[in-house]
Amino acid sequence: MSSTLAFASPQPWHKLTPVEQEALAPVQPQWNNLPEKQQQELLLMAEHYPKFSPAAKQRFLSRMTTWVQLTPAQRQAARDKFHAFSKVPPEKREQVKQMVREKQQTKTP
Repeated sequence: MSSTLAFASPQPWHKLTPVEQEALAPVQPQWNNLPEKQQQELLLMAEHYPKFSPAAKQRFLSRMTTWVQLTPAQRQAARDKFHAFSKVPPEKREQVKQMVREKQQTKTP
């Protein structure tokens, strides 16, 4: 567990480790204004970052960049979809994932 997580109050950006700063770079402009709970959630995600492959790191940063650009309403809609999807039986989820993959492949030139 990161030493940063031991603190009970929001952490300023400059107190994050270099690895945490790398993983959380997309949220750096907003970091010091984020609520403590959100900082802690992001730090938990960042703990896994060093173990990622280079491709997974790139995907993580890309998704985080996309996420921070969403409006609060768009983020809530994404959370709602995620929670609804998690209630779908596993075999049905896999079917939906496969359909999305196929649709994405047809869009790729």
